[in-house]
Amino acid sequence: MELLNPNMNLIYDFIACLVVAGSLWTKPSLKTWPYYLILFGGFLIGGLIGKCLFLTISSIIALLIGIYRYRIQIEKNRTIEVILVPDRDDHLLNYFLDFYKKDISTYFPSFDFNIEEEFLVALLFSDMESIGLIIAEIRDPQTLKICLDYIVPKHRNSELAKTFYLCELRCIDFLGYRQIYIEPQSKVHNEYLERIGFKLIDGKYVTYKTSK
Repeated sequence: MELLNPNMNLIYDFIACLVVAGSLWTKPSLKTWPYYLILFGGFLIGGLIGKCLFLTISSIIALLIGIYRYRIQIEKNRTIEVILVPDRDDHLLNYFLDFYKKDISTYFPSFDFNIEEEFLVALLFSDMESIGLIIAEIRDPQTLKICLDYIVPKHRNSELAKTFYLCELRCIDFLGYRQIYIEPQSKVHNEYLERIGFKLIDGKYVTYKTSK
């Protein structure tokens, strides 16, 4: 690219800095994000037409950052649907368990895959994609034991994982149980339980209903 005169270079460099800063600090809504991406694309075209290398590179960086943040926001705003499974011989349930058996055993080594009739079983979906499974045992009218709260590897470190766990707690809260507990499993899962507020009491992780 040909060099511009010093004044024009200074202006373009200033715009380039604003573009990158904007890609990092702006917080547009989900609906307005596409317009920001178009704007970054416009700066990229402007950098190419104006033959400003710094603006072109900055616009590419801003565009990549914008796309990444837009994808995160899409994941964060995806809804999750909870489908209760009354039939323990349900084909989809058994296919899910067979498909993820090895991974489930890694994080839930004490889970024996023997689902009793009195267990609560729910598959969780988002945009018709199965993302997780919750299996719980009713201990008494006030207490629910979580046997499995599993999210598939694809979404484990995504924003959708946070939605999954919030949805799990809301679902349990909706069913009216006051005390929820889960026995220690793997180190990774135990750390997760502590992060979301479970307390280790008498050898099990416990949380209580907080809504009135």
